[in-house]
Amino acid sequence: MKTKKKRLYQTNLLFLVIGILLSLSAGFHLYIVLAKQQRSDVEKLSTIYAERTESLINGIFHKTDVLAAAVKLENGDISQEEFDTLAQLVYQENSGIRGIQYMPGAVVTYSYPIEGNEAVIGKNFLEIPERKKDVLLAIDTKKIALSGPYQLLQGGLGVVARNPIFLYDDAGREYFWGFSAIVLNLPDALQDAQLAHLNDSGYDFQLYNINENEERIVIAGDENLDTSKAICSAVSVPNHEWTLAIASHHPWVPTVAGIGAAAAGIFITIILWNVLQLMQKEKAAVAAKDEFFSNISHDMRTPLNAVLGFTKLAKEPGLSQEEKNTYLNKIESSGQLLLELVNDTLMFSKGSNGKLQVHPEPCTIYQLGYSILNPLKELARSKNIHMIISFQKCPDHAILADRLFVQKIFLNLITNAIKYTPAGGHVWLIGEEEAVSNMTTHLVFRIKDDGIGMSDEFQKNMFEPFLQENRAGYESSGTGLGLAIVKQTVELMHGTIEVQSQLNEGSEFIVHLQFPLIKEDAVPQAPAPQALNLNFLAGKKILVCEDNALNLEIAKALLTTKDMQVITAANGSLGVDAFTSSSENEIDAILMDLRMPVMDGLSAAKAIRACKRSDAKRVPIIAMTADVFLEDVQKCKAAGMDAHVAKPIKPERLYAVLIQEMKRK
Repeated sequence: MKTKKKRLYQTNLLFLVIGILLSLSAGFHLYIVLAKQQRSDVEKLSTIYAERTESLINGIFHKTDVLAAAVKLENGDISQEEFDTLAQLVYQENSGIRGIQYMPGAVVTYSYPIEGNEAVIGKNFLEIPERKKDVLLAIDTKKIALSGPYQLLQGGLGVVARNPIFLYDDAGREYFWGFSAIVLNLPDALQDAQLAHLNDSGYDFQLYNINENEERIVIAGDENLDTSKAICSAVSVPNHEWTLAIASHHPWVPTVAGIGAAAAGIFITIILWNVLQLMQKEKAAVAAKDEFFSNISHDMRTPLNAVLGFTKLAKEPGLSQEEKNTYLNKIESSGQLLLELVNDTLMFSKGSNGKLQVHPEPCTIYQLGYSILNPLKELARSKNIHMIISFQKCPDHAILADRLFVQKIFLNLITNAIKYTPAGGHVWLIGEEEAVSNMTTHLVFRIKDDGIGMSDEFQKNMFEPFLQENRAGYESSGTGLGLAIVKQTVELMHGTIEVQSQLNEGSEFIVHLQFPLIKEDAVPQAPAPQALNLNFLAGKKILVCEDNALNLEIAKALLTTKDMQVITAANGSLGVDAFTSSSENEIDAILMDLRMPVMDGLSAAKAIRACKRSDAKRVPIIAMTADVFLEDVQKCKAAGMDAHVAKPIKPERLYAVLIQEMKRK
């Protein structure tokens, strides 16, 4: 059973682990796919916008070729009027062109428009240290050279493209004449590149240049962008290279989507795992119920077979009285075994469903011991087994304990020890106090024997219900629920139980229990037993409310045997009618079954107590029922009943309760 449960647990755990791993894998895969897609999208945008920017800037700079061609055509001799005419052809408003310059010998001679460029007229850029390097670069390479971006002399951030012009003298020698130049206001010039649209599309960008001093000059875009995490593309401009860096506004989307997918997968896995657990629990519960009823059916058939078989034999003609008595005794013992099975089954079922509750009451440790040990000593003596009891290290404290639970534990364990110990063997019961703390005594009890012991295999599952180890000469005649109930009860009382056993050498059960300590005067003194005066019952009139014909017949026989008069009612409603139609004080006591048609016993008791007559409050009402648990007794008391007698009815118990309650009333 436990091996199967372990395998099922391992399978479920494997399902959970695999589900979590698959969820993590799916989340990671989604992250990789989205991250690649995001990077690919940014790379495409970076390439497109870098090419667009490069084409735009270079297209503007190469407009200097128009002026350079005119200079060469006129051999460097161009008037102001001619320059302005040519410049007007190149210049475009709102294109970012700040100015077009005519620079013989690197000196700005003409500028169009003149407005806003007055500061550079007459400046020789070969004599300006911070500009000289770029000027010489253009002369040396004979190509358009870019200066900047930097703060222009005329104000604002811009770049200057200088197109070097070389002419030939009369001897055919080439010489440097000067420059045709365009000055760009970068923010305006870049508008046609539409870089600003990147922000509207969910991207940050930065267009920057690293100058000769290794300084980063941000041309356009977000100055705070971390370009190390962006996609960068080169923008090639004359003798320089700019960099366009683009990054998504939401770089975290792949990570969040991956984590979200993994979390969703794990969540679904856990839900499915819980559903699987519930389904398996339900399936296991159904299987356990089937097995439970199968075991009960099997175990009930044994004593039932004996009851029916010996009853049939007892009816055979020609039997002597002694033979009949023998059969009747066997019927009685089989009935007791059947009753024990029913009681154990009910108790185990309640414990398994969490409906078993501890009901502590004041008592002493020795009182508990005496109530259990006297019948057990007699049982051991009848089997010629030596029973050794030692409570020397266990003070007789006043405690709060559930008597029935404690008795159940030790009756089961000690009875088993006696049952499985051969004649001449020994059974020990040793009680010791381990400690006292917080007004609580911690006790350990050892039940030991030198009997046949238990196999290692049986010990693994010994607390499972209906499990018994049958050995030659020791075939079990019990219910198979004893040890299961013991463990269940010990744990309900917050205790522990351990077992040590060797085959053919004996067993030892070690039970740890703890009980709250109370004052000694809180323990009620048990009344001295008194002999029953059965003559007191003669002539008493008893109302019996019972719907079952056989139970009613038994009750009538038990009552009339002691010369009592009996009135019967088949349900609670008829019982109330019988009481109300009787004369006051005519009925001496009422025996009330609980489960009856029309009106149950609890309702009937309440109705009788509510009657407007003098004897309604004091007539003894005694529950006579198969509902035997403490909560059943409490329900009876709450309904106005005075006492409780359990079925099957023990005559002595019934007579004692009747005498007690009728005298008290």
